[in-house]
Amino acid sequence: MFNFAVYRKFVNINTGKRVLLRPLLEEDQKRLYELFQSAEEEDYKFLKDNVKDPLTIERWISNLNYSKVLPLVAYCEERVVGDCSLHLRRSSQRHIGEIRIYLAPDYRSVGLGSKMITEAEEVARKLGLQFVVAQIILDHVGLIKAFRRLGFDLRCTLDDYFMGADGKTYDVAYLIKRIKPIQEFTF
Repeated sequence: MFNFAVYRKFVNINTGKRVLLRPLLEEDQKRLYELFQSAEEEDYKFLKDNVKDPLTIERWISNLNYSKVLPLVAYCEERVVGDCSLHLRRSSQRHIGEIRIYLAPDYRSVGLGSKMITEAEEVARKLGLQFVVAQIILDHVGLIKAFRRLGFDLRCTLDDYFMGADGKTYDVAYLIKRIKPIQEFTF
């Protein structure tokens, strides 16, 4: 069985910096809050939770449950610069994990997002999941292209599926990646 609590990995990003990827821990509360404070208004309106509220981060930390959500943080120079979570589904969708990611603005386009998504996939694989999915605002073409470069397929778009913090609805791209090969039977 994979023990996410002890997972640690160093990755190098395109700037030459070395970044530590590890599970979110209780002592990360202040630094995680600081990461989300860097969210610009354009980013913030597309986040699923009110991350500007310190109580939201406190709730996440106090309710850490790796059997439901596996939050992976990226540390560089004593700062949390990325958060990538794998949300595990239940019941008839227990073979699917949903990836959500947020990076500090100054750590975008340097290869960190791709490395974090790849690591989330690896964790999902170790857990025996068959698929990982991502829901991305359709207007975020660059992000959709990044997921597609990582092997995700655009399966559908959903009109007015996401309501932003601003109350406006947005179309969503639903991307899927199979991470466990189809089992073939021979007769």
